[in-house]
Amino acid sequence: MSTARGAIDIVLEAARRLLEKPGSADKLRTLPVAKAERPGEGWMWVDPPPWAADLVPNSASGFYLPAQPQTADWRSYDWWDGAAALLQSRYERSREARLGPVHSYAFRLDESFQPACDHAWVNRIVLFLRRWWCMENNVPETEAFGERPAPVIHLTHDVDAVSKTVAIRLKQTAFSLYNRRFRAGARFLLGAADYWQFDIIDRLEAAHGWRSVWNFYGGRGGWLRPPKELLMDPSYRVSVPRIAAQLQNLAADGHVIGLHPRYDTWRNPATMQREKEAIEEALGSQIDTVRQHWLRFSFAQTWHAQKAAGLRHDMTLGFNDRPGFRNGAALTFVEPDSGMVVTPMVLMDSHLHDYADLNETARFAAIDRILDELKEVGGEASIIWHQRVFHPDYGWGKSYEHLLDGLKKRGFVSGTETGYCSGRTIHTSR
Repeated sequence: MSTARGAIDIVLEAARRLLEKPGSADKLRTLPVAKAERPGEGWMWVDPPPWAADLVPNSASGFYLPAQPQTADWRSYDWWDGAAALLQSRYERSREARLGPVHSYAFRLDESFQPACDHAWVNRIVLFLRRWWCMENNVPETEAFGERPAPVIHLTHDVDAVSKTVAIRLKQTAFSLYNRRFRAGARFLLGAADYWQFDIIDRLEAAHGWRSVWNFYGGRGGWLRPPKELLMDPSYRVSVPRIAAQLQNLAADGHVIGLHPRYDTWRNPATMQREKEAIEEALGSQIDTVRQHWLRFSFAQTWHAQKAAGLRHDMTLGFNDRPGFRNGAALTFVEPDSGMVVTPMVLMDSHLHDYADLNETARFAAIDRILDELKEVGGEASIIWHQRVFHPDYGWGKSYEHLLDGLKKRGFVSGTETGYCSGRTIHTSR
């Protein structure tokens, strides 16, 4: 991990959307923030002063932050280093260096780490620092820094299947059995289905005024592949005229096309580049957006592989098995070593329907919690809803409609529709 830039620069660069008024970053640099003498281990709760109590989540007893051994109270905490440690995922990088990547499964990480992913703590730290400067200088916050920005969301669809393959039958049936939904599992395993759900989603999003990112597989597909690829990777080919036409129609309709590379590409730039080129040939234009299949990901290798493959914008940073903020932030940032632009993923359909066995009320409440957090902190993030789950086989479309309604109600801005990404226009496939 690069150490060329200090913690202050790293945080201020990532938090530009919270500091859009000219001079805002320079104001925060003047704060008398303590400096950590040495890195700590573990996590700690830090209570803010009463004038910042409203920045603490209702369900929390303070800010949950990387531990610093010299800290006695909020004045002795190094807020810059704490925010940078979260933003750069220092805990996960250290663990990966010792034990290897967790490939985006939160259950493999320490229980003490989990509260760090419950909220966008980095955003809250920056908002706290804004408030602190205003208290020190007796200036109203809106006058000094302006209003908090509208939250930004990137709606995305990873296209894992356009037909009901044997692999899809086996994987989803396994989830049904895991959740003790035996009849549903049997129906899924044996029933027929058409997963060509593109038009349904396009019409639904258009009715709500949204466009999204569609990430397609660019591998060889078909049956003449090793068993692991047959089980883990999509089976379609983007060169098939019907699929190529669908890519082109989506792009013409204002959607963004991205890459969803095969399971084992997370450290293989050559294979990733071939798949990117296959998408571009089918689409007729270049792409630069990616999310790894199954969220297979290494901090040390994946972003470098993506960059070497000619990609610029990744939306992999999230967990397979839980919603939340993997690096404690709802901010699009530039990863300093690779130069990749990274937008965290905070919610996926299977979080609500597979990994947790929730009823509709609980699913809607989980969606609302994520949206409320993003709105409260002026955040930016991405959300995954797989295209096939709108078929009655899954029946997950109603949750997506609730999500779209929630975005409208809370005044979200579409990162996809505007090409907006923390001040950077990075999409080139339109």
